[in-house]
Amino acid sequence: MFSAELDSMRFKAIVFDVDGTLYQQGPVRHALLFRLVWAHVYRPRQGLETLRTLRAYREAQERLRLQAPNVGDIAQQQVQLASDWTGIPPALVRSYVTRWMEQEPLDLLGTCRRDGLLELLSLAAERGLRLAACSDYPAIKKLAAMGIASFFDVVVHAQDVEVQRFKPDPRVLQVALRRLGVHEEEALYVGDRPEVDAEAARRAGVACAIIARRYHPHPTPGCLYLTSLRQLVDFIR
Repeated sequence: MFSAELDSMRFKAIVFDVDGTLYQQGPVRHALLFRLVWAHVYRPRQGLETLRTLRAYREAQERLRLQAPNVGDIAQQQVQLASDWTGIPPALVRSYVTRWMEQEPLDLLGTCRRDGLLELLSLAAERGLRLAACSDYPAIKKLAAMGIASFFDVVVHAQDVEVQRFKPDPRVLQVALRRLGVHEEEALYVGDRPEVDAEAARRAGVACAIIARRYHPHPTPGCLYLTSLRQLVDFIR
């Protein structure tokens, strides 16, 4: 539950991570794997190639998280890394990513929204809190697919021209706060990965809550660990 210090804070904004925070990733990934296998029943080699490429693309993101920021298009860097590791041409990597990570998940998201999400967003709007979404990937279509896009005043992602960084770099949070017009101490950031989201919040000087099924063995100081978005509903209420 929330500490006395946090209870006394008067937040003007809540910033949300998207993937894994606003919806549950597990059911979405399981459904996508089933679709991918079914789509390649008669082309198993292409199916395996697609899986290998998507895995490399995700691993490239984790690599880019850890290294010092480079000048240039971070999305293209991620595609190029996946291409280098798999031998798949960049254009084909992009096509696999577009279909299986950007398009195919959309119709699944509405049924995988986290419990309490609509109530939380509605209550935040009623209380006059400004809302933002910060994601490593473009999120507007995902928010629309979940039926919640209208709640958000600002949507920022790592590929945004002003960002070009993956969390835990704090740039995406800093850009979101600037666009919201609020100071660091006036915002709460909600994510699901302590090593990424909590660290980004710490570097940005923003209070943080992590939605997790179990307590993290090495919690980030000052970060709250919650099991449900409904705990945030109670906090706002």
